[in-house]
Amino acid sequence: MVSKPYAKLRGLNVPRVLLGTSPFIAAGQFGLRAWDYHRKFVGKSEKVAEIIEHCIGLGVKGIQVLAYDYIVEAVKMAMEETGEDIFVVGTVMPENPRKSLKLLEMINCRIALVHGALTSPRHAKAVGKQLKLIEEMEMIPGIALHDALFLESMLKIYPEIEVVMAPVNVEGIFMQDREKSLKMLEESDRFIIAKKVLAAGRIKPERAFNYVFSLPFIDAVAVGVASKEEADETFTAAWKALRARAGTSRDLSGTA
Repeated sequence: MVSKPYAKLRGLNVPRVLLGTSPFIAAGQFGLRAWDYHRKFVGKSEKVAEIIEHCIGLGVKGIQVLAYDYIVEAVKMAMEETGEDIFVVGTVMPENPRKSLKLLEMINCRIALVHGALTSPRHAKAVGKQLKLIEEMEMIPGIALHDALFLESMLKIYPEIEVVMAPVNVEGIFMQDREKSLKMLEESDRFIIAKKVLAAGRIKPERAFNYVFSLPFIDAVAVGVASKEEADETFTAAWKALRARAGTSRDLSGTA
């Protein structure tokens, strides 16, 4: 097993590879597979915990948590079973941000993101309220974006945003304008977490990670898996790509 690089943010070591949790909520981007994921995972903390524990065993030290009760419970179970205090980046559920943050607090969440359903100019006031709640919980504030083209307008309104999670992949899938989106992310001078790097299974892991880790402004990736076999293939490819680019992570250790 290779040493896993970390990116620095406010002096924290943030793992460059995070386990995503979208398969565990049967997110729509998985198409017909979402039905199977719903049957396997939704509301089933034990099944989710099994996958998380396996990923921890593969060297995964961080997780991007959608703040649902059963997922938070699964993270707690996995940490207790493995004895690992893994790094948590949380996403606040838009319908109940206070409950979401209380759940995330239970698993020592360090970074909390406003959900992509809100992060467009027409929901700017709601974004501001949630960023304020995140800061009150002493978590690092950030946003998730479905469309990175909204990033510039979001940062103009809320320069206190420190972390941005957005779709990034070699095929430009789930990206409205890949080149423009990449330019905005690079020029933002924020801590960038790439999501949808596998494009919901459309891109092979080795190709996906070789591309995304070749981009010097990408600090971390969040990638979901739905089985132990997927985890083995995915994280083997991630470690290989990181080994090839050892020492390339940025240091954003300045304090807000």
